[in-house]
Amino acid sequence: MIGKVEQLVNSLNGRYKEREDEISGALLALLSGEHVLYIGPPGTAKSMLAKDICRCLDQSNFYYYLLTRFTSPEEVFGPLSLVSLKADEFRRRTEGYLPDSNIAFLDEIFKANSSILNSLLTILNEKKFHNGRDVMDVPLYSLYGASNELPEEEEGLHALYDRFLFRYYVAPISGDENFAQVISAKDKGFDPPVQISMHDIMANRDVARGLDIDDEVLATILALREEFRRSDRYVSDRRWKKTVDVMRVAAASLGKERVDISMLPLLQHLLWDIPEEKEAVRRSIFESCVSHGVNLTNLKQEAEELFRLAVSSRNLVDADARFPRIVYCYDCNSSFTNLEVLRKHHDTHPKHSYMDPFDDSRGRSKGFRKYGYEELVNMLEKEHGWKLTEKTETPQSRLYRKEVKELSDRQKEAMQGHDRERADLLEDLQANIWLSQRDRKDLQLIFDHRIVVLQEISILLDDIEKVLD
Repeated sequence: MIGKVEQLVNSLNGRYKEREDEISGALLALLSGEHVLYIGPPGTAKSMLAKDICRCLDQSNFYYYLLTRFTSPEEVFGPLSLVSLKADEFRRRTEGYLPDSNIAFLDEIFKANSSILNSLLTILNEKKFHNGRDVMDVPLYSLYGASNELPEEEEGLHALYDRFLFRYYVAPISGDENFAQVISAKDKGFDPPVQISMHDIMANRDVARGLDIDDEVLATILALREEFRRSDRYVSDRRWKKTVDVMRVAAASLGKERVDISMLPLLQHLLWDIPEEKEAVRRSIFESCVSHGVNLTNLKQEAEELFRLAVSSRNLVDADARFPRIVYCYDCNSSFTNLEVLRKHHDTHPKHSYMDPFDDSRGRSKGFRKYGYEELVNMLEKEHGWKLTEKTETPQSRLYRKEVKELSDRQKEAMQGHDRERADLLEDLQANIWLSQRDRKDLQLIFDHRIVVLQEISILLDDIEKVLD
């Protein structure tokens, strides 16, 4: 299986430019028995790519149709049987039409009318077609749909849209060199170097069903699910289950004995609803993948917020009392004679910096240092002995200590995962043919940056503990 897939991926990537994700995903959908939707502006080779992917299935019974709002059910599901009508029965002759195909491509799928769409729902989900009084099994394995735009909410097409597990936004070619190659190429048609048979597909799926899921994969999925809940991004239980099945199929095709964490990047094409959230979903999945379920961006934001709350929880000592010396703002040269005025200025201009009131050169001396608001307060207390705040144990500070402990545990877990499995995971990612070169590069960059972020979070947590001490 892996040899055939590699040949097809290489051949299609040579034919299409900047379509690695769409090609790999479409072939994986074919192995998984799932459906694919290509969304994007006209003229981006969505239809051409879908047709070529369909040619990769050996002995396929292929069906293709361009749908419009005027398309009749007879054009898609077959004409009425005259013999049946004479016997007072309503039946269609489905031979050569969608209910008779095992792989299909429907262009402009959301343009179809309700009578066609309602039957499509049953075909895509249950693989059944209501033909008169009979309910017939449909051999359809994968359906590829294409559309220039997403359906509007009021059109009532969300159920059909949800049937497409794999979703891709196909953008115009961005690179000048790739664009030049595309417009100057001589199109000789696509002749796949090999074809995948239904026997190959079913044998791979039999193996996939027996694969176990690593605990860290399940833990990461649970963490992603919770993150999606917090951001009000809905993913149905059915879709989560299907994503795991896809990872099993992908792992089996690579000869793996288990579904490991290197399979998680595949979810980037399965969990977004609108193109605008595509990159955010991808980033969450990639960061969770290399962080063992710990999203470092969220973790750092939580630590920064906790630091702010810890600082603000300290009791101010006579905020109206006059400073021993005037404090000046470095950015706007405003002057402050007490803590209350200084704090209000900071709330209005949180990015402004301040000068040491004992620097008589007003910031022009060699080695001058400017301070942020919290840095200034700490410096005035520790270096100059100004009594500005007092630290007392309050219910709030006890709660913050508990939160620091929880954040610290998550940070240590992510650090241990990084040190323990970085090399092995990167090797697995390189061997995963279902990932694009962009995926591998971005995951490598995340790994390289991750250790820096982990160190920054550690320093931030130490600062919070100092504030609470």
